[in-house]
Amino acid sequence: MVVTTAHKPDNQQINRAKSLSVQLGCKYIPRRHFRFIEDEVVIITERNGISAMKDGKHLFFHPSLAVLRKSNFELGQRDYLIESLSLKGNEKVLDCTLGLGSEAILIAHFLPEGKVKCLESSKIVKMIVENGLQEENLPDWVVDASKRIEIYEGNYKVFIRKSREQFDCIYVDPMFEHPELKSVAMNSLRPFADYSGITNEDLEIMKKITKRIVVKARWNDSIFEKYKFDRVVGSLKSNIGYGVIEL
Repeated sequence: MVVTTAHKPDNQQINRAKSLSVQLGCKYIPRRHFRFIEDEVVIITERNGISAMKDGKHLFFHPSLAVLRKSNFELGQRDYLIESLSLKGNEKVLDCTLGLGSEAILIAHFLPEGKVKCLESSKIVKMIVENGLQEENLPDWVVDASKRIEIYEGNYKVFIRKSREQFDCIYVDPMFEHPELKSVAMNSLRPFADYSGITNEDLEIMKKITKRIVVKARWNDSIFEKYKFDRVVGSLKSNIGYGVIEL
């Protein structure tokens, strides 16, 4: 891993890059001397935040998917994630797979008196999302929702086996077995993602610390065949479903 800046950086970007290199324990390379190397993770300080690159994939935070889904919901369209969680507004939700944070933001918006505890196994992804949620010019509702989001670095499989916390809902969005490779946002995440799938043992352990489990998958993934859900909701158009276990 190395840290550099965007092209033609200002002093703030340069100082931030140097600070990040110390924080991450890696080398800072001025952009004019920088060359991309295969398999190397590159942290880049931009004018508005930070991003990362690996194998030609550029990962950065943007709340656009959350904004779109909220807008669609307000226009009367169904959001199957929110529907599957059956939120009243004061719940404590565990998001096991933060990713780029769009769904955590959306969930937190519907929890005016609750909170979302998020786990992310990638230090890089966690850092980019945390930094992104502090950026200026975010929509007011995203800023408000972010106040109810707590982000921790860690693998959910380890967390649920050690946790003594109780949650109203646990949400898991593992990497799809049959991914949609046309998704630009997901393609940028793939080099940093955890590909370990959910197991029946994971679900049984989750049942001890929650009242409801929601698992996201594509309809042609094996999850809906392997595990018993009390109900499944989703969209045939998007090819995505949410399996719900009620306890």
